[in-house]
Amino acid sequence: MTNAARLFRENNIIFVTLACCLVFFLISPRFASLDNMSAISRQIVPIGLIALGQFFVVVSGNIDLSMGMASVFFSIVLGVFFGMTGGVAWGIVAVIAGSVAMGVFNGTLVAKLKLPAFIVTLSTLFMATGLSGLIIPRGQQIFLIGPFFRYIGAEKYFGIYASFLFLAALFILAYVVYNHTRIGSYIIAIGNNEENAKLSGINVNAVKIGIFAFSGLCSGLAGIILSARMGFVQPGLDGNGLLMDGIAAIIIGGTLILGGRGTIGGAFWGLIFIGVINNSLNLLNVEDVWHLVFKGVVIIAALAMNWVLWESRQVQTH
Repeated sequence: MTNAARLFRENNIIFVTLACCLVFFLISPRFASLDNMSAISRQIVPIGLIALGQFFVVVSGNIDLSMGMASVFFSIVLGVFFGMTGGVAWGIVAVIAGSVAMGVFNGTLVAKLKLPAFIVTLSTLFMATGLSGLIIPRGQQIFLIGPFFRYIGAEKYFGIYASFLFLAALFILAYVVYNHTRIGSYIIAIGNNEENAKLSGINVNAVKIGIFAFSGLCSGLAGIILSARMGFVQPGLDGNGLLMDGIAAIIIGGTLILGGRGTIGGAFWGLIFIGVINNSLNLLNVEDVWHLVFKGVVIIAALAMNWVLWESRQVQTH
């Protein structure tokens, strides 16, 4: 295999993303404006937090369906505390504590009781949706005004939103943990073969609970960013769109949905790709229903490409 072919195989999502950027620029030059690039960086932050938490769950051989609606629920929790106290400190504490507790709850049921993660997190999704409507009656809103929300939602450094810089820092930290600590190797081992991981001395239950605790935390952080970006909270928001985009990002980035394989860099570029697609479809005034159709086609194409490239790599190594 030539060096060029190997480079494409290992970094295909980067080349595909750049090719899409070129096509969208030719169709609509406004796509490449600094304001639009900045807008994309802001739009992808909640999706990126969902994708990052989901990445570790999926690599471990599980899935967390609750993350999208949980982020909506925790945005409402923050709004309620803000409405009661006029400040954000207690709301942030409640969101962080509640999101981690939710993750630990999911992880304990999956790890200790051996319940399927799909069913456990689907149940949590329903609970988050129902509780959102109980805390704030449907049709009511809580407006979020103050320096904290302005900072999270609109502050920039050198033209880059502070929320995106926070996301990038979190991805860098995740990269270090995943690639340069035992935790990363434990997660991959569990995703490849849980029984073998146990035999090798890994505390599988503790790792699983920790993974779901982190995914819960990411949901809470996404809720904080989401509420600041919108400037209000209300029940009835569709968090499942965030979940689907987050899952799509990691799959497009090369994460194996069955577990055991994936890269933080691939997940990040998959996130950029999803952000570019969402933004471009809006710029081109494509109807929302066609957004879903297009993204469905893209995910299938990404799965096929990643499978072919993975198979070719396996053939070469044997």
